Amino acid sequence: MAINPSMDAPPAVKAPLGLPLLTYIQQDPLGAASHFQRRLGDVARLNILFRRIYYFFSPEAARQILVDHQADFTREARLLKIFESFQGKNVLTTEGADWERQRRILAPGFSPKRISGYINLMRAAIHDSVREELPAVRGGSAIVDVDALTTCITMDVILRTLFSQPTTRTEANRVSTAIRALTRQSMREVFWAFIPPEWMPYPGRAEKRKHLRVINTLIATQVDARKSGVTSSGSSQDVLEMLLAARDDQPTSASATLTSKEIHDNCVLLFSAGFDTASSALTWWIGLMATHPEVVARLRDEIGAASAGASPIESVARLPYLNATIKEAMRLYPPSTALFTRVALRDVVIGDTPVKKGTLVVIPIWHLHRDPRSFDEPGAFRPERFMPGAPAIPRSAYLAFGAGPHFCLGQHFATIEMALIAAHIVQNFDLSMEDGAVLPEPVVDIALKPKTPLRVRFTRR
Repeated sequence: MAINPSMDAPPAVKAPLGLPLLTYIQQDPLGAASHFQRRLGDVARLNILFRRIYYFFSPEAARQILVDHQADFTREARLLKIFESFQGKNVLTTEGADWERQRRILAPGFSPKRISGYINLMRAAIHDSVREELPAVRGGSAIVDVDALTTCITMDVILRTLFSQPTTRTEANRVSTAIRALTRQSMREVFWAFIPPEWMPYPGRAEKRKHLRVINTLIATQVDARKSGVTSSGSSQDVLEMLLAARDDQPTSASATLTSKEIHDNCVLLFSAGFDTASSALTWWIGLMATHPEVVARLRDEIGAASAGASPIESVARLPYLNATIKEAMRLYPPSTALFTRVALRDVVIGDTPVKKGTLVVIPIWHLHRDPRSFDEPGAFRPERFMPGAPAIPRSAYLAFGAGPHFCLGQHFATIEMALIAAHIVQNFDLSMEDGAVLPEPVVDIALKPKTPLRVRFTRR
């Protein structure tokens, strides 16, 4: 078998050590997985560098791995170690009892009730960012790089909800640049033959340390100020205050509260995971709105008819079509498409496939979301799929936020954040693309991003 990113022919699966396959997966993870599925079916068995790697393309298998047999699998230790090198030991990079304890402590802080307390901070950040980045005068118009715009808005939301403080454009850009550089470096390290110790010179080490200083200094400054009693107005409602006050409701011999290091490390996680996922989803959502004006018109009718007396979180929840458009955008363009993997802790059978202990299993979300067996016309943008009363979607066919015990802890936070941003945009702007323009090809760049700039005209209403 031969594999070539630009052809329907792959380098041989039986090539020495499988190195051509590894290169192909690194360069084009979506294309490689598509080729494996076409040639090998719902289970693609590969051997790369003496390791068994299985791709499972059915929602039934995904559910068995993530839910039914979740105790038989673990997240890959090597991958966790790579991300730990810049995020520290947080609820993403730990496993076992440490992960369970941190998750218990953090979960109440991301409940719908607690997130309702963050909404005013979110709204202030959205208002300020949009005012600075987009035309402010009615009829004013500008063509905007959408990814750059959503990066600014979502980073402002994270900084405001974490620390209650407005941020400068320079600081927001510096933080988002640092986070993306660190995550890209981690993605490169995933494909290295071994993980170098911190003291050893390696490609990207100096830049990595520089960007880490940016993040660590910002967080340490905010935490020290809060602990010393120097707080901002409204800080009792922000995420940092939640991290400082959170307690374990099932205390063991370990600390019942987060340590100073755990607070710091989970702040890094919120930066790295909290803004880029929402930014990616909103980038594609805006592009889809610019190419579907009939959807925008329906959204405006729904927003206008929303109950004026409802609380902020209730008003968002009462916009089913708005939330359906976001879910459908995340189906077509799931922010997390690569490295959704598990390792078998023991021999197990998934469907009819025996999986030996130590096998790395890959769940290709992009392909699950576009499988015609689960979604009619899978390439079409049809928000109605997610409306109340629509036909049920097969379990685990839609995994925008994962499934099982490791589902995204910030799912509700991200959902509310994206809905608030989306509603603000359609209420205040008309969106259009240049004549003949189409949505760019997607590429895996940490999250799923446009391969070429997605440029949309924003006209103030």
